Amino acid sequence: MTKKQLDTLRHEIDETDRDILRLCARRASLGIQIARAKAAAGNAVRDPAREREVLRAAVETGEALGLDGAAVERLYQTLIELSLSGQRAELDARAVEKDSEARVAYLGGPGTYSHFAALAHFAGRHAAMAPVVRRDFASIVRAAEDGEADYAFLPIENTTTGSINEVYDLLLDTQLQIAGEHHYRVRHCVVGRGKSLGSISTIYGHPQALAQCRRFLSGLEGVTQRFASSSTRALEHAMEEGAQTAAIAGADAARLFGLNVIDDQASDAGENYTRFVALAKDPTPPAAGLPCKTTIVFKTAHKPGALVDGLAAFRDEGINLARLESRPVPGSPWEEMFFLDFEANMADAACRRAIEGLEKQASNLRVLGCYGADRLAPSSVLHERG
Repeated sequence: MTKKQLDTLRHEIDETDRDILRLCARRASLGIQIARAKAAAGNAVRDPAREREVLRAAVETGEALGLDGAAVERLYQTLIELSLSGQRAELDARAVEKDSEARVAYLGGPGTYSHFAALAHFAGRHAAMAPVVRRDFASIVRAAEDGEADYAFLPIENTTTGSINEVYDLLLDTQLQIAGEHHYRVRHCVVGRGKSLGSISTIYGHPQALAQCRRFLSGLEGVTQRFASSSTRALEHAMEEGAQTAAIAGADAARLFGLNVIDDQASDAGENYTRFVALAKDPTPPAAGLPCKTTIVFKTAHKPGALVDGLAAFRDEGINLARLESRPVPGSPWEEMFFLDFEANMADAACRRAIEGLEKQASNLRVLGCYGADRLAPSSVLHERG
């Protein structure tokens, strides 16, 4: 095959790929229209039976065309998730009108993981995002409390290092409500003006980023680790201090700052996600039929089995518990409070009954927010074949 023939085939593939993307966008747009109609009628937005029907037809058609059934299912699971993502953005809790610009307070500046996660989360939720840059978590919350921002956007947990306790503590001290969540995949890289790890003597990073690369960094002899207030500041150090200085940041951040990706395997965990929450004053609730999470905080009564008995109310209503986090009660040594995420919409009667059941065992209980669930288990049909 000549180079000209190869270039022609590649051009056809590129054109086909563009057609596929246009069709994906069209499919997602139709999904949003369907979600609006379902929400207006008070129906559930997600329809697992319909999803399995779509998957079944796609797998059968794909196999008839000579495609692998498992690959077709993965492709259509991605298409369904793309549609669900658009539906969440359309119907989720909201602090300001969808067509307006959202002022979002987050940690650091351009190049931080918070920056890229915020861009991803608010795309589709608002016409544009106006950054309100802050240098610590408390000032992010204050920006939303004082009206300088519509949302405070904060990391709350990571799959490698666990919960971010300062953020949980801030949730107790604010009247802001959780209006959304976003799971952002973190791919830590060593970035800088240099080109090899051997030339580096100092690496800057936010404490969370350095903690998530602990094993990798411990293998670098003679390299000093230094804390930075944000990934942006770490990147600035790498820009200002020469080829012997590097930063822990993402590849997108490196491109933004014109730095080299020296090593793209700095994360200790291959699958490393940070969960962010968006906080706002009195957000409008999500649509009744949207698959949601609700977050509450409570203390149990001082009697044996109170926690188990209280949580049994959710089992009895068929509600899945997504996360249970304990924190010490300030000023009360050895007492614990509990943050609970569960998969239900406050508009559902079953959700309200479960909370009422827990309240019988809780000394106090506060709802911190109800919002669209960012991660939903995908439907599957291949297991039906046995």
